[in-house]
Amino acid sequence: METTIPLTKSTGLLRAKDVAQRLNISRSKAYQLMQSGDIPTVRFGGSVRVLECDLDDFIHQSRIGGN
Repeated sequence: METTIPLTKSTGLLRAKDVAQRLNISRSKAYQLMQSGDIPTVRFGGSVRVLECDLDDFIHQSRIGGN
């Protein structure tokens, strides 16, 4: 299934360690969120990455008590 990414959003690719740093969590917790599908991933070869815009969406959707 092919997905088109809007050009207006950031399309940088993040590693699990980058996700962990941005969320202030352990790298293993970042992997768990990625593996469970809570944070969408891009897979190619043996690599797993997260689009910056997907991480931003995850953070936005995870907010409590705000818009």
